[in-house]
Amino acid sequence: MQAEILADNPSSKIRILAINDAGYEAGNALAVEGRTIPLLQDTPEAAVWTSWGVEYRDVVILDGENNALGVFNLTDRNLAVRAEYDALLDFLRLKAGE
Repeated sequence: MQAEILADNPSSKIRILAINDAGYEAGNALAVEGRTIPLLQDTPEAAVWTSWGVEYRDVVILDGENNALGVFNLTDRNLAVRAEYDALLDFLRLKAGE
């Protein structure tokens, strides 16, 4: 999706990355295997998952100040379904003002 966004708009502000919950570091290699998405590791000190109220497989859309603007859960909404993929893409572009 990131490549599609940048192909359509090279100056896009949208950046997609993953964040792994603290305590699950052992799965990081598997999480990024075959993927190009950057993966950040949460820590107990930062407690990002807690502060954002993240559920497993949430896509949290943030503004430039890291405030949550919306959530799109990938368990509930399968990106293999084109309409769901387009809904997330449209939401990202809307929130970025693109």
